[in-house]
Amino acid sequence: MRKETKETAIEIAGRLLPVNTYDGTKGCYVEMLEAIDDQLRAMLSHHSRVLMVRLDVHVHDRTPDNKIMSDFVERLKRWASGNYKKNVRTGHVWCRELSTDKGLHYHLILLFNGNEVKSHYKVWEKAQQIAEHHAHRGYRNVPYFDDRPMHMMITRGDEASYDKAFKWASYLAKTRTKDNKYRSDKGKNYSKSKIRHKVTDDRQLTLI
Repeated sequence: MRKETKETAIEIAGRLLPVNTYDGTKGCYVEMLEAIDDQLRAMLSHHSRVLMVRLDVHVHDRTPDNKIMSDFVERLKRWASGNYKKNVRTGHVWCRELSTDKGLHYHLILLFNGNEVKSHYKVWEKAQQIAEHHAHRGYRNVPYFDDRPMHMMITRGDEASYDKAFKWASYLAKTRTKDNKYRSDKGKNYSKSKIRHKVTDDRQLTLI
């Protein structure tokens, strides 16, 4: 993730998208911005509405790898598939960060079929339950945001909702506080799902 930008907008796939760089004063990793856009558009190619939920996952141990986060995401996805029959796929993007006040933590956005999954609270409730029931694995907690939004609904073809969601999610791409101290050389500071774009007549659907 070497390439950075402080621009307030970035061109991806032929569209100019807003980026949360605090008016050009803070940097974001371009690779992560592209990953967020890729998975958002992939989910919208399958579903006319996509629910984006953001969670912060705090952990105790400063591990060199991200197995704890892979386990967490997998458990959430299994729950979503089992409780929402039409939610046959769940997208995600997460980043790994380290700060003096929060320690090692992850920012996670989950992408659901918005026609099926409509309650972000139930998602958070399950996430916190996982952290509590599997605390022995190193999970600390998944705080609820009392004063900040935790979800957004994106509608296919609605550029305003897409741009708003992308800018909101671009916070994960910020260069500051990424963990370059404890992670191993093979460890990553971010990861994304591999949802493939649905195609029609060998062309990608018009999404936004």
